[in-house]
Amino acid sequence: MSRPNGPELPEPWTSLTMQALAIKAAMERPAGILIRDCPWREAWNGVEPRALTCDEFLRRARFLAAQFVTLGIRPGEAVLIILPNVVEVGLSILACQLAGAVPALAPADDTIDRLRNAAERCGAVMVLSMARVGEIALGEKARQVAAKVMSVRVAAGFGFDLPDGLVSLEGWAEDDVMPFTEAARRQADAGLITFTRAGGTLAAALRSEGQMIAEALAISSVLRLDGRRGLVSLMHPGAAASVAGALILPLFAGAEIRLAGPYDSALLAVILDEAPTAHLYCPDHFAAWLRPEALGAQRLGNLAGIAALARAEGREAAILTPGPLDCALIVDFDERGLAPLRRWPVDGRLALPAALPHPMETILPEDQPFLTIPAAPGEDFGGFAAARLLNRTENPAGKAA
Repeated sequence: MSRPNGPELPEPWTSLTMQALAIKAAMERPAGILIRDCPWREAWNGVEPRALTCDEFLRRARFLAAQFVTLGIRPGEAVLIILPNVVEVGLSILACQLAGAVPALAPADDTIDRLRNAAERCGAVMVLSMARVGEIALGEKARQVAAKVMSVRVAAGFGFDLPDGLVSLEGWAEDDVMPFTEAARRQADAGLITFTRAGGTLAAALRSEGQMIAEALAISSVLRLDGRRGLVSLMHPGAAASVAGALILPLFAGAEIRLAGPYDSALLAVILDEAPTAHLYCPDHFAAWLRPEALGAQRLGNLAGIAALARAEGREAAILTPGPLDCALIVDFDERGLAPLRRWPVDGRLALPAALPHPMETILPEDQPFLTIPAAPGEDFGGFAAARLLNRTENPAGKAA
């Protein structure tokens, strides 16, 4: 496999990858729960909610990687993932990496035209989805995207009642998959693709595994996870900040992840009754709406903390003003990079420096910024964690098509 020369962290951090973190978690706490589905998943998806231990998460990701290889996915190729907030998202990201492929996350609520554009931008050879999310026929979206994009060779899905044209990933036996050699991941490897509207047109933003780890460690400065208090995530897939904060960081910290599907106040109340002292990770508009009495019975009073995700175009930008609850803020510069802030600006105005150091002092050399942020939209981001925009003629492995 051709290895792109992506950013890597210096020692002692350079060995951290999703693969290494998943293996470490499976060895140290095999029976500990890593990730739980939304408890109401069956109502909107037809599949019983799953709770995966650290050992099950790694084993299932490895088997899924073998399924991908059996379906013809080769190292360096991109897999477009169109899924809601379910455990299969984390499994799919890790499985792609173990197979040497590159996961590309697209928001499940995007239109078919935007999803088609995303598949073309990253040169996806596989589209991965499921039958439905409530009234949204997600599998039919995936089928139409696969039919319209020349690079796509296979469309597959989780669960049941998939539309014609999608290969089911359910019910496979060990004898059904081809043997393959698991990729030995390095931080320089292509780790994740998301999509940005930089410059007004859709573009594919590529991160190395080293950048993914650096962003997760940066978020740890405002989302202080540990093994005692887990994370409740309302963050739907599609953003690198969602992956960093609601998957990689919990893996690193040994924290349990509880996913909340399509938002419902009664659902969140149920989850918080089960995990009253967890951290909450949610969009900025939801955090701004929250009030101490919003969910009743003082359910928000025992939370370990709240982190909100906001999008901004530059270092001096207008964002939502915060609500009455104390929240940290993670600023997402439309998939180009992110900046964690311990305090949400009261006036709703960002005033960030041009160069941000990594919040953890030992992560990067003093003279290497974590992210450099332009003053005006459309200018280039820089620093260690800035995502690289793929050219139309460039595939995720870093080679010209």
